[in-house]
Amino acid sequence: MNMDLKENGMQKRTRMFFNHKILVLFLVLSTMLLTACKEKEDLKETYRREGIQALEEENYDLAIEKFETALTQTHGIIKKTDYDINYYLGYTLYLNGQYDESKAVFDAMLDIREKETDAYYYRALSKLKLGDRAGAREDYDKVTSADPENYDTYIDIYFCMCDAGYGQDGQNYLKETLENAKKMSDYDKGRICYFLGDYSNARVYLEKAKDMKDPETILILGKTYEAIDDNSYAASLYNSYLVEKGNNASVYNQLGVCRLRLEDYDAALAAFTSGLSLEDPEWEQELLYNEAIAYEYKLDFDTAKKKLEAYVEKYPKDEAAKRELLFLSTR
Repeated sequence: MNMDLKENGMQKRTRMFFNHKILVLFLVLSTMLLTACKEKEDLKETYRREGIQALEEENYDLAIEKFETALTQTHGIIKKTDYDINYYLGYTLYLNGQYDESKAVFDAMLDIREKETDAYYYRALSKLKLGDRAGAREDYDKVTSADPENYDTYIDIYFCMCDAGYGQDGQNYLKETLENAKKMSDYDKGRICYFLGDYSNARVYLEKAKDMKDPETILILGKTYEAIDDNSYAASLYNSYLVEKGNNASVYNQLGVCRLRLEDYDAALAAFTSGLSLEDPEWEQELLYNEAIAYEYKLDFDTAKKKLEAYVEKYPKDEAAKRELLFLSTR
């Protein structure tokens, strides 16, 4: 009896020993697996960042390579980051003229998440370039149905159609939007009329909506007056906004453009310079170019040439600026 008890105790200790070894092995393997997963996630983020940088530099082939490599750094579990990378990849393929490949990326995303409205939006871009206007419209309808009173989206779609070479489709789309809207502000009516070229109604609606606190309203109203050649009133709107609300790079730029048309070159240059002082990256390129043109209009060709040389060095893909620089070199 005592012998049996002794043997059972040994068996129990043996089992405990092996269970301990298994537990240690499991912990080691788990640690190794977690380390490998973290390394892959770190690599994924590195490739993602490098892809975004290449995209910003318009090196699309390199960006595509980086995004595709980033997507290989996974253990089969699709995470939010993977969707983000796929958006970058699909859009970069589109920018690179690879419309079929771009569409395929968003097709795959929508097979998994059919309510991903942004994917419908970006897929429609490639469908337009591929001539599938009906398919693009179906995708756009899915986008707008998710937020039917967001008229920024309708206007974005209009520009997408125009950029793809379907300007008349875009015009018809905006007309349809205006006619079918059940609830639309005067501001939205005004800017849609502006894009339709109906400046009389645009002015009426935008004057009703005029809000000196909103730069977008002032800009579109000012551009409406510019379109009917009332640059003086447009400039007064921009100037009033700047006096009342302070600095805004886009408003300074448009004020400068109006002053150029009015042949008030010193005032134009002052507006562009003020806009540049705000260091707004969204408007820097346009302001720099317009600043150089203002010096040219002032007949200060040396300064204009220096400004354009610096501009072309920074934005080497601007062919119009290169032609202007060539012209100035002959003066």
